[in-house]
Amino acid sequence: MKRFLLTMGGLLAAMAPALAQTSGNDATTEISKETTLLGMVAAAGWVMIPLALASMITLTLIIYCFFTLTEKSITTPELLERMEPFFENEDLDGLAAYVAERPQATARIVDRTLHFLERHPNADPDSIRIVAETEGNRIAAALNQRVLYIMDVGVLSPMLGLFGTVVGILNSFGHIASEASPMRTMLLAGGVSQALVSTAAGLIVGITAMAFYAYFRGRVGHLISILESEATLLTQELILLSKRHRVTR
Repeated sequence: MKRFLLTMGGLLAAMAPALAQTSGNDATTEISKETTLLGMVAAAGWVMIPLALASMITLTLIIYCFFTLTEKSITTPELLERMEPFFENEDLDGLAAYVAERPQATARIVDRTLHFLERHPNADPDSIRIVAETEGNRIAAALNQRVLYIMDVGVLSPMLGLFGTVVGILNSFGHIASEASPMRTMLLAGGVSQALVSTAAGLIVGITAMAFYAYFRGRVGHLISILESEATLLTQELILLSKRHRVTR
């Protein structure tokens, strides 16, 4: 009996390294399964929900800016050509009716200035110019506001990702502290890598948003310069036209 026990003890001692290696391989396989791309995204937790929402908002704003921040939204050759006869014929009523139906920014400035002249036909040139500049500033602020939303998302996304990483690391350390496992180092590495997924996702959304913000900011500056140039010329035309009307009356 004693000899049998010694023999079994030797066999168990010989099998112990193999069993430990098998256990380690199983744990490694389990961790590798959890660290697949989809698994890491799922393991990043609830913080991926606001990051997914931020990415959808960014995509929506980018598409919206692509279609709305165009030179056609400021002025078109056809708009200027159609307004020219009204100035030549000194037809303020016809000009007011035409620009009221046009969506371009320059048409909005002319429309607002004509409404002011209708109420104050004897207004001085400085007052007319101030009204036109105020409307132009309002339109320019609206153009800038569109791209500022993209910048806001670009700033907030990395912060959300970092917050998710902090929460993930805290949870990882909490699990390790509560479990007496020989694979603590591997579990910690797997937990930290999963937690860093939220930071990576936040950086991807943030970098994309800021890159498009820089592009659209340049486009808005170009559109505002066109708006200022066209609005200055049209305002001066209205000032001269109002002077001629006062003389004829």
